[in-house]
Amino acid sequence: MSSNKRSTRNSFDHIACESKWWKTWLEKNIYTPDILNAKKPFYNLMMFPYPSAEGLHVGNMYAFTGADIYGRYKRMSGFDVFEPIGLDGFGIHSENYAIKVGRHPKENAQITEDKFYGQLSKVGNSYAWDMRLETYDKEYYKWTQWLFIKLFKKGLAYKGNAKVNWCPNCKTVLADEQVEDEACERCKSIVERREMSSWYFRITEYADRLLANIDTPLKDNGEKVSLSKEGKSGNGLNWPEKIKIAQRKWIGKKEGININYPIENTDKTVVCWTSRPDTNFGATFIVVSPEYAQKNLLSAVSAENQIKLSEYINTSLNKSEQQRLLDGREKTGVFTGLYAINGLNGYKMPIWVADFVLSGVGTGAVVGVPGHDKRDFEFAQAFQIPIIRVVSNSGDNSDIRKIDQVQENEGVMINSDFLNGLEIHEAKEKMMDYLEKNKMGEREYNYHLRDWLISRQRYWGPPIPMIYCAKCAAKGVGERQDLPGWYCVNETDLPVVLPDIKDFKPKGDGTSPLFNAPKSWKEVRCPKCNNIAVRELDVSDTFLDSSWYFLRYPSLKSEANDLPWDNKITEKWLPVDAYIGGAEHAVLHLLYSRFIAMALKDMKYLNFEEPFPFLFGHGLIIKDGAKMSKSKGNVINPDDYIAKFGADTLRCYLMFLGPFDSGGDFRDTGMEGMQRFLMRVWDLFSNHRDVILNTSDGEKVLVMMNKTIKRVTGDMDSFKFNTALSAIMEFVNLLRDTADNANETKASLSTNEWNSALCVLTKLIAPYAPYMSEELWVNVLGQDFSIHTSKWPMFDEKYLVEDTLDIVLQVNGKLRAMMTVDKNVANDKEKLIKLAQANDKISPYLTGVSCKKIIYVPNKLVNFVV
Repeated sequence: MSSNKRSTRNSFDHIACESKWWKTWLEKNIYTPDILNAKKPFYNLMMFPYPSAEGLHVGNMYAFTGADIYGRYKRMSGFDVFEPIGLDGFGIHSENYAIKVGRHPKENAQITEDKFYGQLSKVGNSYAWDMRLETYDKEYYKWTQWLFIKLFKKGLAYKGNAKVNWCPNCKTVLADEQVEDEACERCKSIVERREMSSWYFRITEYADRLLANIDTPLKDNGEKVSLSKEGKSGNGLNWPEKIKIAQRKWIGKKEGININYPIENTDKTVVCWTSRPDTNFGATFIVVSPEYAQKNLLSAVSAENQIKLSEYINTSLNKSEQQRLLDGREKTGVFTGLYAINGLNGYKMPIWVADFVLSGVGTGAVVGVPGHDKRDFEFAQAFQIPIIRVVSNSGDNSDIRKIDQVQENEGVMINSDFLNGLEIHEAKEKMMDYLEKNKMGEREYNYHLRDWLISRQRYWGPPIPMIYCAKCAAKGVGERQDLPGWYCVNETDLPVVLPDIKDFKPKGDGTSPLFNAPKSWKEVRCPKCNNIAVRELDVSDTFLDSSWYFLRYPSLKSEANDLPWDNKITEKWLPVDAYIGGAEHAVLHLLYSRFIAMALKDMKYLNFEEPFPFLFGHGLIIKDGAKMSKSKGNVINPDDYIAKFGADTLRCYLMFLGPFDSGGDFRDTGMEGMQRFLMRVWDLFSNHRDVILNTSDGEKVLVMMNKTIKRVTGDMDSFKFNTALSAIMEFVNLLRDTADNANETKASLSTNEWNSALCVLTKLIAPYAPYMSEELWVNVLGQDFSIHTSKWPMFDEKYLVEDTLDIVLQVNGKLRAMMTVDKNVANDKEKLIKLAQANDKISPYLTGVSCKKIIYVPNKLVNFVV
């Protein structure tokens, strides 16, 4: 038994330990790999954080810690791990907070930076601290501006006038992806629609590639593209399915056909895109968007109808797209007085204008088939338009008693001439063939995805590096024919430095705060005619800053300065090996980054087109059953818990809450429990360092040690950090029980089994508790610094062979008991059946009944049929 006479070491002082080892790690620079000469590079990256000066909360630390634990594990597994950190500090999020607290964004950025890095340093993450970047650093946004120029010269950036989403609170335009349920995704204000001139990127040109690569990435020649540096071809992106679904849905590719309908008594034609041409014999009306009517139909309607139409159009155009699409809203519309002719049957379809039809979807004109589309059905009911059913569940008219609902399911065609009796998918193909053959339509794909709007009428962001010359515009000349008057800033003049201005607040009238910049900054010489020209005064969206940051990190120390990255380094380290982040970026950041990488590959700047072949989506930490937010008052400051319990306790507790991809509910009692566990670990080393085991206990320890190594290794590979910790806890319990029952000596040497077990335990817990493990490794076990660059333990298969087996005991096929037996007995039918019959949970079922049959499966099962 353990000796109670020997003195107990002092309890673990987490404050002193954290301070000591943090300084040592920085001095030795153990977390920055040899970027140029790394033999097994592994790029481990957390999604770009964008904190404010308020600091990080426990939910943020959860994400950072999980990513760091995985990186530490890969480092100990022999990889040269590069785990950088930086700060996405430009943009509305940071600027809004600066306005709220009455600071200049530049001043606020420095406060944010100091607090952010200070908090992260406390939790003990293994970042390459000497390779940080901030998006507001002019040495960084110089290359963001360079990227804009390259996209412009490639024809992928353009300026256009269109109705845009306007946030009245943030006082800037928003991309479609930044609007959620009619509201700004940042401040939750209801968005408005405004006509504005804005800069866009042609992400729609990459819609097919973005979609195809999700599942079957292809090279230009049709071969599967290599997504990893090892040259392995994949069957698509190794991402959580919910994120892949979100991207597919946002891209929204649908096959359909544009159908031409001549308008009666005019020389005009209305073209409608539909994905269900099979139902066209049931078409009873056409409805067009207000924008379509304004552009194409007003001149063809009567003077009386023009007045009604104009009033309705103007009202509709003041609504957001989300308002116009809102489910359950009362349908509105105006009849134009015009009729379109269905070439299939000569049916005269009234043409209506309705705001639920959007100009950017399809052609902006929709053919109404109310029997088989819910929205069409509601519109037809509202305006007493006929409803015709052409798809039946039964294949005849027997299920059509009354048109009181919509049939949107699979079925068989009826009332459709040459399509009758066909299943809808077969009918769709036959209808499209018919329409194309008879020059009535043309196949075409439609997409939900829209071009990426990047202009922002704000101050805190990279100035868009463009110059406008009115004199050149008047002559119709410019850097590109489609944009007269516009020129790129010369690349040698980059960066266009954001000027310091006092009045930086957004105006709200559509103009940029950079109108307040000095004249000497706003006015420049035209690169073409040398006359006075002006700079573009909008800044670019913060998502442009974060769309390429992962390319910059590895090259931060490179002396190459002709590109944002060093090609040799990029070929070694990219694409990212493990990308870890939240599902909230499923569309915004991930879609934009993929587009940028594809465009750069096409421009021969990169040799890959998918930046994140592997993505792990972490869950969320909640408090009191709700997501952490300041408005709910449930935000938890990690600094307080680190001060009280230590960084190791916080890290372990966060990872023990639940599966890393699910998150969990934060409770103080859980923190206290985790602290007790770590103190038991510390006590094991402090008071049971020198244990001599007998043969039986030594064997048990070796078996449990190897089982634990295997379990933890498998869980680490699959991000199951909570179950890995459970396995470690079971191992600790065994060691403590064994130590309590073993003879101890005061000698400095211990048995090999015990020493091996303590070394393995320290390594297994190192990614979770980096400070304590370092202290144990160096100052208790006497090993060479550092445990975090030591080798991950390997298990020995011979210790994993089971001496016993669990046998299932059934009566009439129902599980009644489990029985553990020696593996030799499990193969002996007669012995096993006798033991099963004597089992106290089985014998009652066998008393007083006849046994018809005994089913025996070696090593697995005994089933009594009674």
